[in-house]
Amino acid sequence: MPQLPEQIRPYVAAIAKYHFWILGAIVPLVLVPMLLQGTGQLDARIATQQSQIKGQVDALTSIKSRENHPNESWSETIEKRTGEIHAETLAEWKTLWQEQKPLRVWPKQLGDDFVAAVDRLKAGQSLNAQFLRRYRDTADALVRELPKRMGAADLTQGDAAGRTVGGEGFGGVPPGFGGEFGGRGPAAPRPAGAGGDIVEWAAEDQRRLLTSFTWEKPPTTTQVLLAQEELWVYGLLCDAIRTVNGGATEPFNAPIMFVQELTCGYPAAEERPGGEGTNRVVMPATTGQPGAEMGMEGMPPEAGMPGAPASRPAHPRFGGAAGTAGRGGEFGETGVDPAAAAPTSPDDQLREWIYVDFNGKPLTTAELATSPDAKLVHLVPFTLRAVVDQRRIDSLLATLATNEVPIDVRQVRINPGASVGPEGRVGGPSGGTDGGPRPNDVILELRGTVAVANPPNEAAIVGASPAEGVPGA
Repeated sequence: MPQLPEQIRPYVAAIAKYHFWILGAIVPLVLVPMLLQGTGQLDARIATQQSQIKGQVDALTSIKSRENHPNESWSETIEKRTGEIHAETLAEWKTLWQEQKPLRVWPKQLGDDFVAAVDRLKAGQSLNAQFLRRYRDTADALVRELPKRMGAADLTQGDAAGRTVGGEGFGGVPPGFGGEFGGRGPAAPRPAGAGGDIVEWAAEDQRRLLTSFTWEKPPTTTQVLLAQEELWVYGLLCDAIRTVNGGATEPFNAPIMFVQELTCGYPAAEERPGGEGTNRVVMPATTGQPGAEMGMEGMPPEAGMPGAPASRPAHPRFGGAAGTAGRGGEFGETGVDPAAAAPTSPDDQLREWIYVDFNGKPLTTAELATSPDAKLVHLVPFTLRAVVDQRRIDSLLATLATNEVPIDVRQVRINPGASVGPEGRVGGPSGGTDGGPRPNDVILELRGTVAVANPPNEAAIVGASPAEGVPGA
């Protein structure tokens, strides 16, 4: 055993002699804190476990105390109620379909055998070739009936009395309006026996419509069904205009004296639903800052950014160059993105952007097949741009809303394209008149939808793929 130095031997001997008392003081100082720490951790774990156990017990207790908790009886009740909702929905669908029966009237010019063939048509079937040729040959006359239903003259051909029917821009222009209408000065005298037309429908717009219903080859069955649905909507709008002008005897006292544009379907679909990013909210130029008259947001978003316009697909009947699709836009005169992928089937191409959802967004063929909005009804977009006596705007809107087939107006613009001065006065390209005989006239632009009911289909309600119905969807 090694020897300890003499100087520390007394200390070691003292520690050896009194070690019990020394350890008795040191051990509690070390062990007590360790014991307290361990006890605290253990209490925390116990509290956590107790909380979890209590939560599980409470959950089980709440389920036990619930009257209609998921059990066999509960499942039967849910299934029964679901079936009742399906039945109610189907009944309402059938009612809507029946209420729109007056709209779905095929023209008599097509013949009783044609109408009978359409009534017998099932999903996936096609009309006989002779019926397709007959519709092609009759479509011209069907379109030419629309001006008469509106109370206007057919201006798609030269007028025997020599009245101007064509010209720049959108055709004939009402007196007192310049800018987008082109201005034609004093009103041309109405020839005697002009057919009693109360409203003038721009010749260029009539020709655009007639061209879209012209086929060199016989159309397909889908083309016929979709084209006739479009004609039904055009007829509905023309009838509404005639109703509004019902008490007029001449254009001077007609609430609507001039229709610049009437479009529905593909030409009326908007790349920016609701005008988002197109500066339709115009602020008076009171700040003196550059761009103060442009709008709320300045330049619209670029392609690919949030709020950027959708790419208008090509369409076999319009190609993007007809109606509103051909005016301006991101892709020049056609308004069509050349890089936009088109459906491979010709019939699928016909369904591109002819309907919208309840937010006004145009539906592609793929979206149309899966959109819940499109199962019950097809929302056909429309645009009506006309010269209207501003005192009768309310009457016009009420007539549209209470129509037998309601016409849903979602956007109203007065003097669109006009500039706004510092005092808030409207002027510029489309604002105001020249103080002529109709000082209350304004340029009114209405955009909205017409809900055309689809054939009732129970499979579409319960979630199966809806069968293709007539017309054409």
